[in-house]
Amino acid sequence: MAVFNKILKDCRGGIGTAVLAGILCAAVCLHAAAYWVRQEAEENSRRILRRQLQFAVQALAKAGFENGSLPEGEINLPPQKLQPGNYTLKAGIFEESTSGGIKKYSVQAEAGGETFALQQLKIALPQQISELGKRYTLAAGKSFQGAENLPEGIAYAGELGEILQSLDVKNFAAFKEMDIPSKSTFEEYGLGGALYYDDGNYSKSIASSSKNIKGEGVLVSKMSIFIADGTKMPDFCVIISDGQIEIGKNAVLGKALLLSKYDITVKSGASVNGIALCDGRLIVEDGVTFTRDESVLQPFVTAYRLKQQ
Repeated sequence: MAVFNKILKDCRGGIGTAVLAGILCAAVCLHAAAYWVRQEAEENSRRILRRQLQFAVQALAKAGFENGSLPEGEINLPPQKLQPGNYTLKAGIFEESTSGGIKKYSVQAEAGGETFALQQLKIALPQQISELGKRYTLAAGKSFQGAENLPEGIAYAGELGEILQSLDVKNFAAFKEMDIPSKSTFEEYGLGGALYYDDGNYSKSIASSSKNIKGEGVLVSKMSIFIADGTKMPDFCVIISDGQIEIGKNAVLGKALLLSKYDITVKSGASVNGIALCDGRLIVEDGVTFTRDESVLQPFVTAYRLKQQ
C-alpha cells in the first residue's frame, strides 16, 4: 500500500492512478490464474479418484464373481491408500436385500467423498419347483396334451395340482431392472442379461422376424407372454408369467425355462431346449421338437449394472 501511495504522491494525478490501476489489474489476473490452476488441479484429482474407484470395483467384480459365483453374505477388503490425495479406499461386496429366492448384491468402492458401485441379482428357484424340474421335463397342474409329439424317454406329467404354488410373480417387482421393451429394442440390443418385469394390463409379445434375439435374460409378466412365430432366442432365457405362455410356430428357444401360473402352449414346428412347468394345461402340438436341458434350473445371475446412488 505504501508503494501505491508513493506513486500517487509523486505522479500527482492521472498517471499515478493509471499505474496503480495497471498493477491492481495484473494482481487480479495473477490471482485468477492461480485460482483456475488450483481448480483444474482439483478437478483432475477428482477425475483420477473416480477412475480409481471404477477400476477397483471392476477388478473386485471380476475376481469375486467369475463364472457367475456369488458370495454368501459380505466381503470387505482391508482399507488401502490412493494417490494422489492420500485418500482411504474402502471396498467390498455386499448383499443388500433378499426375498423369495432373489438376492441383490452390490460391488462398491468409496474414497474421498466419492462412491462407485455396480449391482447384480442372483435368482434361484424355490426348492419345490427345482425338484419338480429334476423329475419332469414337462409338467402341468391340470392336463397335458401332446405326449405323442415328444421323443421317447422325455418325462412328463399332468393333473399334478398347483405345482407352482411357491412361485409369486409379484415378488419380482421390487427387483426389476428393466421394463419389457418393444420388439425393435430386443432385436437391436438383445436381452442383455437383465431381469425384465411388466405389471401392466396387456399381454406382451416377443417377436423378431429378421434376426435372432441374442443374450440371456429373465422375462416376467403379470399378464400372458407370447413368443411370436419364427422368433429365435438362442441363449439362456427364463420366461415367467401369471398368465399363459405361448411359443409360436417355428420359434426356436435354444435354452429356456418356462414357468406359467396358467397354460403353456408350444405351437407346431417350434423347437425348445429346456423345461416347461405350469399350473394349468400344457399343450405340445404336432411337429414340435422338445429337448431336455436340466441346466436351466440353476440360479440365474444377471449382468452388472450401474447402481443409482
